[in-house]
Amino acid sequence: MYLTDPRCEDRALACDHPCFDCPVRDAAVCNSLGREDLAEFRRSGTSKLLAAGEALCWQGEVATEVFSVTRGVLRLSILLPDGRRQVTGFAFPGDFLGLTLEDEHPFTAEAVCEAQLCRFSRARFDGFVEAHPQMERRLYSAAANELSAARDQMILLGRKTATERVASFLLQMTRHSPQRPGEPLRALLPMSRTDMADYLGLRIETVSRELSALKAARLVRTVSVHELQILDRDGLNRLAAGTGTSAA
Repeated sequence: MYLTDPRCEDRALACDHPCFDCPVRDAAVCNSLGREDLAEFRRSGTSKLLAAGEALCWQGEVATEVFSVTRGVLRLSILLPDGRRQVTGFAFPGDFLGLTLEDEHPFTAEAVCEAQLCRFSRARFDGFVEAHPQMERRLYSAAANELSAARDQMILLGRKTATERVASFLLQMTRHSPQRPGEPLRALLPMSRTDMADYLGLRIETVSRELSALKAARLVRTVSVHELQILDRDGLNRLAAGTGTSAA
């Protein structure tokens, strides 16, 4: 909610909110907290700003902190024993990072563009959650969503063709892109084509070829290197589901 949100009775009420300036306060894991508890939670953490390319944490590093993404996008990746990199996902505003049953981070998290996060001590965060069951339920929901995303990623890598993978990814990105009323659906792509390829399990040349085929089929249109317009959402959905004619 912003200062101009119509749900606020007036600007004074909005400014009085402990996180009035947070663009994702309705989507973050802390949105289940009442005003006083939220103020206490905010005081227990600090803000962290990452430049594009800067690492938040490294795979195998001791996990002493947890994070809530408030702006920007982070790339999550693991390094395989043979030195290859697999991008396992991307963290968007509202996502929570750092929860693990192990003592070490299972992945490396790096900013693909300038990003901002709320940062909390893991020990202090665990104590706060124990005292606030409503937040524990919210974290459970976030973990369930993460498991669902991991399942979808397994299907994408294990069963889908290159065309289906790229189409699925673009549709996924529309859900993380602000939309403009009356205009075609947007898919913002802050990550590089190499990041996309490493996430989709494809070669970068294949990603570029598939994107070109989608444009030639008039399913998408390039606005810039980091933005596409979806011209035919139904057609893209059919491709993603494997029920449409390949664009390549």
